Amino acid sequence: MSVYRHRADILPSLIVIGVFSIQLWAVFTLDSTGALLAVAAGLLFFSACPGSISHNHHHTMTFRPRWMNRVYEVILFLETGVPPFAWTLHHNIGHHQHYLDPKLDPAAWREQDGRTMNRIRYDLYNALRVYPEVIRIGRSRPRLLRQFFIWTAVSLAVLATLIALAPKQALIIFVLPMPIMLIGLLDNTYQQHQGLDMGDDHTASRNTTSRLYNLISWNLGYHTAHHMHPGVHWSKLPEVHQQVRDQIPDHLICNSVLLSACDRQKAANRKPERPPLSMRPALANSSSS
Repeated sequence: MSVYRHRADILPSLIVIGVFSIQLWAVFTLDSTGALLAVAAGLLFFSACPGSISHNHHHTMTFRPRWMNRVYEVILFLETGVPPFAWTLHHNIGHHQHYLDPKLDPAAWREQDGRTMNRIRYDLYNALRVYPEVIRIGRSRPRLLRQFFIWTAVSLAVLATLIALAPKQALIIFVLPMPIMLIGLLDNTYQQHQGLDMGDDHTASRNTTSRLYNLISWNLGYHTAHHMHPGVHWSKLPEVHQQVRDQIPDHLICNSVLLSACDRQKAANRKPERPPLSMRPALANSSSS
């Protein structure tokens, strides 16, 4: 019997292992600060891939044995900065259950007065409150919170060991990218939801059918389908998207790697209103009689 729960996860897991191998190679073979920064920058350029893989893994576990999932999550922590069970508490339980309610969503895009939060403020503000929110949500899920503390400690112990063995290298390759990755993951959430109608699932997410976007993000472009069926494996999201497609407003579906294209599409499709009759200019021949 395969250790994988879904065969589609074989390739993502090989990518995660490949990225981790590059990280270890850089830490234990490179000494030049410039070379280390170049590797870190190169991996950051590629970071949407392991970030999305980590997201998908925490929705549907990759492996059948639990211990393999925990080891995988520690490796993903070293690539994304997000420790085991943080996704589960903050994203699965917090964001997914409450993304239509800004008072309860731990990644809400609305200010308290109802205005749309500035993008930079959103990224920084929510980055600072990720772990306070994890703990807040975890108080009602004590078993998960305990697992979060245990496996965060394990993850940090592994990171501390790497720093002890090669301080400069580990700080550049592992630690330096972590806050950038966290902000990037939050920024993607902002782009997917900000400014939209939170009346129901069909109007609260932007979607893209771009092959490139969905290749990089492992089908997270089908975001309405993902929110409506968060337990569905990422490989099935295109199929689920087709089932709900007709219920999603047209302007919330684009075919671009930039989700902002949905907003431009809405503006382009908006028909200008005809002015009242009294405000229309007189016809050119109205005075000739």
